[in-house]
Formats: sequence, C-alpha cells, structure tokens
Amino acid sequence: MPRLSPRLASTLGVAAALILAVPSAAHASHDDDGTDPDNRNQAVKGFSLTTNGKNAMDHGKAELERSVITTSWGGGDIEVYDGAYGKTGWHGRTDCTDWNALWTSCDVIRVRLNTTQAKSASQWRSLGCHEFGHTGDLGHRSAGADTDNNSCMRVNIWPTHFDQHDLNAIKAGT
Repeated sequence: MPRLSPRLASTLGVAAALILAVPSAAHASHDDDGTDPDNRNQAVKGFSLTTNGKNAMDHGKAELERSVITTSWGGGDIEVYDGAYGKTGWHGRTDCTDWNALWTSCDVIRVRLNTTQAKSASQWRSLGCHEFGHTGDLGHRSAGADTDNNSCMRVNIWPTHFDQHDLNAIKAGT
C-alpha cells in the first residue's frame, strides 16, 4: 500500500476536522424522508371534513404559518381528509400522492385524519399540528430530542405547537 506524503496526510486531516466541526443541518435527524414540499407556498384544501377534522386542519395550517412556509386556502398542494379508517394504530397519516418529475419534492401531499379513535379537542389540534409538520418535511421527535415535551412532532404525548427546533428544521429543509 502506498504511503501518503506528510503534506497530503496533513491536508486530509485538516479537511476531515473541518467537516466534523461544521454543525449538521437542523433537519438532519428530524427529516420526514418522504414529503418534501415543492416550495414554501402551500395551498390547503379539506374534503368533506368533520368538525374535528376541520379544527385539526385549521390548527395545523396555522402552525405551519409560524414557519417559513406560507399557506393559502384552495387546492393543489395539501389535501386533507378524515374518515373512519379503523383501529389501525394510527391517528393520522401524511404521504405524497404526486411527486415532481425528478422525484425530488412532492407536488401534492395528502393528510388523512382517523376519526375512529376518540380524541379530545386538544388532541385533535395536536394531530393537526403533527400531520402538517410532516407536510413541512418534519419527522417524528424522540423523547431524547424533545426533553421538555413541547413539540407536536412527538407521538402519544399530544403537545399542540411546533417548538423552535421544529421551526428551525422546517427553515433548514425547505
């Protein structure tokens, strides 16, 4: 195996140190890996929503407005549905139904809210925040990454707002 010159070894060492010293993007461990919005302007439309579903959508839209993503009413970007999807183990689902031509971002994001499982009004708001977080490309937060339990991107604890980490991650990822 050929030996590296001291100068090349030193240069590679400095480069590695610089790469390791640069902080990673805020979204690196918080990315949803699948619902990258196509831009920072998202039109929202609900389809035959129950009162709880409409409240969840309204709250989720308002929380997304706190980020760098602006929203409007209409259609084409975020489609919200609710229904009795059964005892599936999930309260909400978000997925991409129309990828752009290069498969790099999502043109139409579908949010589904499960009405089968009982939820309080506050839990519906939390669910709206959580699912709209996915439309901003946020993934789930772990207890270790949300030690003050204030992110709606946590599961099963029901906070109703994005925390600053969530807002920073949306900004870094869009």
